[in-house]
Amino acid sequence: MKIEELWEELENETQSGTANSWLIRFALPQPSQPLLVALETASKRRALLLALPKSALPSRQDWPVCRGLEIFAVALSGQPHLGVRLKDRTCADVFSSLAEDVAPRVAAAANPRAAAHALLGRLHRWQKFLNAGVMGLSPERQRGLYGELHTLHTHLLPAMDISAAITSWRAPLASHQDFQFSSGALEVKTTIAKQPQTVRITSERQLDNTGIPALFLHVVMLDEREVETGAGNVGQSLPSIVATLRSKLAGNPAALELFDDRLLETGYLDADAARYECRQFSLRRELSFLIRDKFPRLIEADLMTGIGDINYALALAACNPFVVQLKDMLETLKATKSGRRKK
Repeated sequence: MKIEELWEELENETQSGTANSWLIRFALPQPSQPLLVALETASKRRALLLALPKSALPSRQDWPVCRGLEIFAVALSGQPHLGVRLKDRTCADVFSSLAEDVAPRVAAAANPRAAAHALLGRLHRWQKFLNAGVMGLSPERQRGLYGELHTLHTHLLPAMDISAAITSWRAPLASHQDFQFSSGALEVKTTIAKQPQTVRITSERQLDNTGIPALFLHVVMLDEREVETGAGNVGQSLPSIVATLRSKLAGNPAALELFDDRLLETGYLDADAARYECRQFSLRRELSFLIRDKFPRLIEADLMTGIGDINYALALAACNPFVVQLKDMLETLKATKSGRRKK
């Protein structure tokens, strides 16, 4: 049963005018370090509770401050608990996603102190996202994320080690290029533009190959359609490709955990999946370019002192002399530091 359903169950059990107490359920069955799904009956506020010995309670200075949530300590039947409580009901969907993320990590902890560390560690991870107050991804960001995930799923994962492919995805960390390897880097641009086709370059560092063994630009050209809920598929949605990647990574828990962390960094939440389903994408074409001398671009070395943070349109027709085969690009990117190819 999902944690959201457990909270709904507890809410149905509460009676108006009930004296303040706590209703609780285990977040997961038979965990070694039980995280409790809880409801404060008087206020009907949702919470997560973690039973801890007093010696394992983290110092208050280590508690993150998260928009819409409150971290607290409470004693139930004489047992100290570390808790996180929902203050702002508009954050309920996000809190449910956070709880689903936290529960298995707490359950896997070796001891109470490690469980507390896991809980606060995940809250710190979510802190930036919560405090930004972002309500879902814009259509442009959905499109860009789809292009990155398409490249990861269709090209990088089949060509190289799973862990290396997931680790290389650096776009969520605001790196200069979307994918970075010891042997090179890859910048992915996604476009739905008609002819003449252009892509938007958003930094003087994005196509700067200084110090990079090989830098590639990979352009994903899509058809994008909005469909009515339940109208069927005319392409692939963002939640669909996320689910496909999670399925592919299921046999590698470390890679799956890193993938989910990177998704969180992008602002993607499963709670928002329904609103993304109506936007579906179909691949039209892909092109890969090797960035080298004479490639049409603006880089840091070209700019006068005092100019930076540039943004410009790049016409793909001007890049035709620099086209490379996809297989050659992948062979270069999966090369080891010593220059040998991965088997």
